[in-house]
Amino acid sequence: HMRGCKVRFVCWRVRFTIRNEEKMKIEKLAEFMKEHTECNITISGYADKQTGNADINMRLSKKRAENVATQLKEMGIDSQRITVDYKGDTAQPFSTPKENRVSICIAE
Repeated sequence: HMRGCKVRFVCWRVRFTIRNEEKMKIEKLAEFMKEHTECNITISGYADKQTGNADINMRLSKKRAENVATQLKEMGIDSQRITVDYKGDTAQPFSTPKENRVSICIAE
């Protein structure tokens, strides 16, 4: 069950392109949100400190989060239920650099 959990999208190696594997995760999330209309989400974009600089990483993390939000909206999720946040490389919530891409928190 996804309720109350954090869903990580960890496979962005090139810029901010969403790979098919991540699209499948987003589709499952959209299905969940359609079934649980009381849930809202926060999409947080990150970039790892080991690549780029602060300005590039902030833009990259913003674009990553926005791309996930756009995908959800295109799948029929109301934008009022989606909050987009981005941290650049100022926050590193996960232990390995490749995990610091996008996380989604579902709130009831």
